[in-house]
Amino acid sequence: MSERTFDRETLLDLTVNVIPLGIILFFVVLFLVVRPWEQNLFLTAVSMALLVVPFVALALLTYFSGRAIAGAEQADAEAVTTDSSTADSGSTGATADLADGVTAETADDETTTDGDDDDLEPAVTEADSE
Repeated sequence: MSERTFDRETLLDLTVNVIPLGIILFFVVLFLVVRPWEQNLFLTAVSMALLVVPFVALALLTYFSGRAIAGAEQADAEAVTTDSSTADSGSTGATADLADGVTAETADDETTTDGDDDDLEPAVTEADSE
């Protein structure tokens, strides 16, 4: 069997765009049935173009964003299965800091390469200065 392009989670992400597509399609059908500007062909063409062009653009955007989301999910899944060091140690950032011996006390003493402190200084207000 061939693998589906969009899984359930991807389709759930794309419902944000599918709902406006349904609304636009409703108005296209409504204006084709009711025809409020029957005498003027130019107004009918412009009103249909104002509905059909965004419909096509949004449909293409939805399709390509769905492919991008599905590709990113597959890449994330492959990265998780191939990277066993992260699974063994937990988070790479936290374990790297702990392995280097960085604690709350030593982090306060460290400065950046510019010589500025990394920590934010407390704000001084007029009430504090009196």
